[in-house]
Amino acid sequence: MRVVSLLLAVFILASCNRAADVSEDPPPLPVMLEKVERAPFQPTLTLLGVVRPAGEAQVIVPTSGRLQYPERFRDGLASGVEVRSGEVIARLLNEDAEQNLAEARLRLEAASTELARYQRAFDAGVVPAALVAQHKAEADLAKQQLEGARQRRSSLDLRSPVAGWLLVERRLPAGSEVQAGTVLARVAAGGAPRVEARAAAADRNRLRAGLTVQLAMPGAGTPSGHGVIREISPVLEAGGTVPVVAEVTAGAALPAPGEGIEVRVLLDPRPQALSVPETALVEGNAVYVAEGGTARRRSVTTGGRSGDRVEVLTGLSPGDKVVVGGAALLTDGAKVTPVEPEGGQ
Repeated sequence: MRVVSLLLAVFILASCNRAADVSEDPPPLPVMLEKVERAPFQPTLTLLGVVRPAGEAQVIVPTSGRLQYPERFRDGLASGVEVRSGEVIARLLNEDAEQNLAEARLRLEAASTELARYQRAFDAGVVPAALVAQHKAEADLAKQQLEGARQRRSSLDLRSPVAGWLLVERRLPAGSEVQAGTVLARVAAGGAPRVEARAAAADRNRLRAGLTVQLAMPGAGTPSGHGVIREISPVLEAGGTVPVVAEVTAGAALPAPGEGIEVRVLLDPRPQALSVPETALVEGNAVYVAEGGTARRRSVTTGGRSGDRVEVLTGLSPGDKVVVGGAALLTDGAKVTPVEPEGGQ
């Protein structure tokens, strides 16, 4: 009986210990905090745009024929290739033009032969000068006809009307048959290029003419050019976007006209603004603030963005300690303990 009582006492003691263990609060979650302070803030707005030339000229096929290319363009014309003014970028093989040129050469050769024969006869005193003059006139006419045939043939050399960059919508290989009026290529030229972009309707009021833009290849961190906004359309497009035009003021490393580019608009700066890292946001419109070791969820209104930081318009005050690392694991009222980031600060 004494043994049973002893075992019962041990069991009760162990049960009490387990109950004590279960009733303990979970350990506080480690989080990284940042104290909110007012500081100058430069919001940006990133748009996708397309580089456009300040002006352009067209290369139009004058008559039907078969395309041939100089050695430089043996694989066909392609966008982004720089050309000189007057440079031959393609040739047309036209049977009528070739035949007319060949016939004109034969006529000139025959007329020149006859003129030479009658000139020798005149020198020998056999024929009068009038016959020599008649054959000379025929030779001169044949020479003019040959020059006309050559000019018509040379018009089939398709040349770039200006210096600039080729813009080719449909690449035609050598040997392709083309019809009169076909636009073989366009040549971008004339002054500083521009960038055409689209902004969301909600961002329309944040934009204005004169704002500076940074231009970069998509996904690149370092800008390859700069510009300034010149036009913002007052008309909303069917897709809910607003056309924006920026003039390029600097940028030798920009892509060729017709290619895409990232447009980072530097919006009006905020001299004193509250901001938090993007990692602090929960569901896009809330943050957690540490209050005496407890995480409290707060709804916030966000404004502009700058890199990985987001402007906070309402919901926070200077001095608040916002959870910037580990916020996704929290619930309102969770216990937290601050930790230093790797390497300290």
